[in-house]
Amino acid sequence: MGIQRNNMKIGILGGGQLAMMMIQMSAKHKIDFIVVDPNKNPPASKFAKCMESEFDDKSSLDKLIENCDVVTIDFENVPASSLKYLENRINVYPSSYAVEICQDRLKEKLIFERNNIRTTEYRTVSSESDLQKAITDLGVDTILKSRKLGYDGKNQITINNLTAEEAWRQSDKVEAILEKRIDFDTELSIIGVRTDSGDSFFYPLVENFHKNGILDVSIAPYSNHVLQKKAESYHKKIGNELDYVGILVIEFFLDNNGELIANEMAPRVHNSGHWTNEGASISQFEAHIMAISKIKFENIITEGNSGMINILSKMPRMNNLNDNDSYSFYDYGKSERLNRKLGHITLIDPNRDILISKLSRLKEKIF
Repeated sequence: MGIQRNNMKIGILGGGQLAMMMIQMSAKHKIDFIVVDPNKNPPASKFAKCMESEFDDKSSLDKLIENCDVVTIDFENVPASSLKYLENRINVYPSSYAVEICQDRLKEKLIFERNNIRTTEYRTVSSESDLQKAITDLGVDTILKSRKLGYDGKNQITINNLTAEEAWRQSDKVEAILEKRIDFDTELSIIGVRTDSGDSFFYPLVENFHKNGILDVSIAPYSNHVLQKKAESYHKKIGNELDYVGILVIEFFLDNNGELIANEMAPRVHNSGHWTNEGASISQFEAHIMAISKIKFENIITEGNSGMINILSKMPRMNNLNDNDSYSFYDYGKSERLNRKLGHITLIDPNRDILISKLSRLKEKIF
């Protein structure tokens, strides 16, 4: 690793748990952070200076320009216009262009298609008549997804027996895509970090299990050499087109024929990579900060098997665990709310089957 100069300052738009862990996991690099978040006392405020401000407030953006060397994000739905404003004066990673693409399902589909990456069949929808035609083309076994603000299963409507009129009304009549449902064996994600010199480093494929559209459990590695190399090649294609710097994640379906089908991307550190805090030589959070700070690193090493359990809605009964339960527990310091991500737990074990058994037993004890 290179030596980090002590006066490096990084601004982060968004002060949630991802920003918090970027700050925590990169502490050894002696970087100062300034966080902008519209909420009072977000999770990251415990570890860094935080400005309570909207993301498009010019005075706050000007303070980042004045005080920081580089700016990054902790979630993709920050205004691209704010990133463009910052880019005129300071390095911003990921770029506004990359974020704009990841904010829009249609733009994601198009970049997949340009790079010969298979994705689900879809139609664009801007009106009720568009939706009716799309249903006629693709059938009723489809999902209407808003082009924007669709993370964690939000703004998605399963068609089934709904008429086009009913579905369009439920969608709040926003621009969308109608996506054909597919049969798949499992869901995977590839987490990679790309440096400003164009070098890419990858974590092993992660297998992800969702409940109600929200990530529940992740297990790594999903050991398949052929799929690993294919996912890495896809990631490199996207990274090269975007001239990307930092952590980029691509989520896939693995269909019944063993083929990867791209679902969506995240231009940031990702929920399916939380296991890297314990399961890798460099966590995704540290890797992102190193890449955008131009700190050199040569490799990312992972050993054994790692699992992550998301804590949603209500805090678990951690007092049900004892000293024999080997785990790492992260509390984001948030108040309880339905489907809100409150924390996570990670486990590691040399044996995948034993790890899965441990994850199951731990969930039974605390939930």
